Amino acid sequence: MKSVLAVLCLVAVVAAAPRSVQTKYGFPSGRVVGGIDALPGEFPAIVSIQRVILVASLHVCGGSVLNNFWILTAAHCITENPPTATFDIWAGAHDFSATEPSRQIIRVTRSLPHPDYLGGVNPSDVGLMRLTSPLTFTDRVQPTVLPPATLLNPTGPATLAGWGSTGGTIPTTPNILQKVTKPLLTYDECFDAAGPDSPLGPTNICTGPLTGGVSACSGDSGGPLYSNQNGQTVQVGIVSWGWIPCGTVGFPSVYVGVASYLNWINAEAI
Repeated sequence: MKSVLAVLCLVAVVAAAPRSVQTKYGFPSGRVVGGIDALPGEFPAIVSIQRVILVASLHVCGGSVLNNFWILTAAHCITENPPTATFDIWAGAHDFSATEPSRQIIRVTRSLPHPDYLGGVNPSDVGLMRLTSPLTFTDRVQPTVLPPATLLNPTGPATLAGWGSTGGTIPTTPNILQKVTKPLLTYDECFDAAGPDSPLGPTNICTGPLTGGVSACSGDSGGPLYSNQNGQTVQVGIVSWGWIPCGTVGFPSVYVGVASYLNWINAEAI
């Protein structure tokens, strides 16, 4: 597992531990356990956020395109990296191992966590990144569709997309974008599963299945969770946190509900 992820994730207890002990949560962040390869161009709003170190870059988080200049992500993708960190975004990417003509690489000039974000695992884990130059929209690069303000508690299936760890004792990180469809939980179902001592808040939304084996996992915090609303693919969530190890039986994956932060997003990302 990459060293940056060790900073983000809390130490897990064994899966057989009692529920009162097994409440270790961290930033499993949108890497997909139990998923399959996405199709090229299937999710044109998704981006890879890459931390640049000298002449190399490392995928640290996911995000989504809001408009030509702004990226939507998780606040901890900003605050858990040094203030002096340099980021690029890769838009139009699908396979990290290939040289892709569709890929646009643009430097991030400013990062903005939500003012209510308190650091660590927190319900207001939403942030914005402004680019130094505009994205060019193509069939592989398109803005995400934000939900209506009334869609605070979406129901039905939802689709998670992200690059990275597919779980296991030694996590495997695929180069190709992964996707998985998961059931959305009601807030009451999520609260009952998470327990009263978890950092779950009313602006969070959650997915199962609580039977385990399908989950977000290490390294793609800030990635999008999509729901089909009247035939349109809408981003209802931002991958935030979950229980370690990924896909633990009885525990949900937790996201920031985008509808709860539309006023802030629309006010800042202009």
